[in-house]
Amino acid sequence: MIHKTKGIVLNQIKYGETSLIVQVYTEKFGRQTYMVKGGRSKKSSRKSNLFRPFFLLEMEVYHREGKNIQSLKEVRLCENLNNLVFDVYKSTMVLFLTEVCSKVLREEEQNQELFVFLYNSIRYLDLSEEPIGRFHLYFLSKLSGFLGFYPQLNWSDQNAFFDLDNGLFVVEERKHAHCLEKEVSGRLYSLFSTSIDRVNDLKMNKEELDVLLRAILNFYALQIDGFSNLKSLFVLYELFQEEQ
Repeated sequence: MIHKTKGIVLNQIKYGETSLIVQVYTEKFGRQTYMVKGGRSKKSSRKSNLFRPFFLLEMEVYHREGKNIQSLKEVRLCENLNNLVFDVYKSTMVLFLTEVCSKVLREEEQNQELFVFLYNSIRYLDLSEEPIGRFHLYFLSKLSGFLGFYPQLNWSDQNAFFDLDNGLFVVEERKHAHCLEKEVSGRLYSLFSTSIDRVNDLKMNKEELDVLLRAILNFYALQIDGFSNLKSLFVLYELFQEEQ
């Protein structure tokens, strides 16, 4: 049966001599895998350019429940996201975030709120004229809510240490190996409490931002099986040497 759905490209791999296998997070069916026959042939170079990471697509698909690899009938861009391709900072951010999304977006079922969050976040990243060196921190903090482990924001002068195992702030007497230090916990609380338009107002230097990113990634790793070895993380660190 043919369905129309929007989709967000996560990644692609080469298949055979001319084809592609593409992972897409769709509006109707969650994460799906599609075969793009002839997608790498010289005659189809335009088609292969549609499947760049985080590109937003309008798709007509043949969908069969339980099938591992689905088929595409028609596909076109919903938006022209030129900045995500030609801006080196934004393209590196996309490389990192699509690797994260490829590891954590696993459900093959509709989640409208999650799709809208992803779609709007990608458009914001492309269109924003503000420095984007903290965008990934904001994105990861909000994404955790859709994945089911958004922390309890019970920080206070007494509950000043973040428990990564249980996703809440605890008193010093309840600290253990997976609790963050007080200063990092306070920064984490500030991040989770802020909005996208205020994230650049948070008072943190480059070193503090790096520590905060490692804390969030550790939080993800403790909540999601198989979340490790992010190959793009080193590239992200290298490019964003100076806080934007």
